[in-house]
Amino acid sequence: MKHKLKFISLLVLTQLMFGCVAPAGHIKAGDPSLISIGMTKDQVIQKLGKPENVTADGQSETLSYVLERPWWQDKPFRVKIIDGKVASYEVVER
Repeated sequence: MKHKLKFISLLVLTQLMFGCVAPAGHIKAGDPSLISIGMTKDQVIQKLGKPENVTADGQSETLSYVLERPWWQDKPFRVKIIDGKVASYEVVER
């Protein structure tokens, strides 16, 4: 019984420490409001964290995140960077 109580305590502590942390590239519902046109890439990463994916072509760079929504209805969220600054951002509706 004593070992079982220690295990449960450890499990609860682990959940408290790591359970509320979103995976890399995932953002919460209100986070897109932190972004504005003209911000630098570094400012976006400071506000939203490391993106899940980064793609680039000759003209722009796109930071891709996952916007967490209730009931597993997550949506892609993309931030387009041109000349080092945010040119646009959007929730991608499928």
